[in-house]
Amino acid sequence: MKIGLIADIHADLPGLQQALALLDAHGVDQIICAGDLVEKGPHGDAVVALLRERAIPAVRGNHDDVIHENQTWLRGNGDFTSANLLGRLVTPETLVYLDLLPDTRRLTWPDWPELAGCSLLLAHGAPWSNLAYVQHNSDPAVFQRVAAAAAADVVVLGHTHTPLLAPVDDTWIVNPGSVCGTYTYGSRTCGVITLPQRSFQVFDLSSGSTVTPKYVTG
Repeated sequence: MKIGLIADIHADLPGLQQALALLDAHGVDQIICAGDLVEKGPHGDAVVALLRERAIPAVRGNHDDVIHENQTWLRGNGDFTSANLLGRLVTPETLVYLDLLPDTRRLTWPDWPELAGCSLLLAHGAPWSNLAYVQHNSDPAVFQRVAAAAAADVVVLGHTHTPLLAPVDDTWIVNPGSVCGTYTYGSRTCGVITLPQRSFQVFDLSSGSTVTPKYVTG
């Protein structure tokens, strides 16, 4: 089974469209999103609408958490002669969707006999917080904590905007990097993990070429 991985879209609709087209071309069976759908870019409503149209499971990132507060500030203080700023406002329907996103999702595939007993945990920063950073230079204890907290074969994270592969005992911790990169810093990448083989590839959105993720041993 091929699972397409996206994270940290940050209201970048062109980036999301490129990622979905690339993952479709690779013949993925499912696409999942590790959070931060909105903010920093001008296409929050369109990004959420496309994810809903494609029935892509997502979790709530830290920016999906704080958007209510930030939208209140924008509506009270924003200069709406700026088209870019106007585009950052989202509808009440989008806010409700973001409110209902879970912090984590556990995926299993009962209809795939070859994946019997296999599970994947989807989170944003870490299983315990969408503000936590799990990076290639994090202390080894952090990776051990992620694996223990997830209790899954694969853990998919986002938040850092940097592709990562960290095998920890029987658990693979992966990060596809960020879809965003047009309106804010990001890797402009997506990923594919194949199960039960556990092969992980990261792809550049512009060229489609493979990108080597940061690799953590231990």
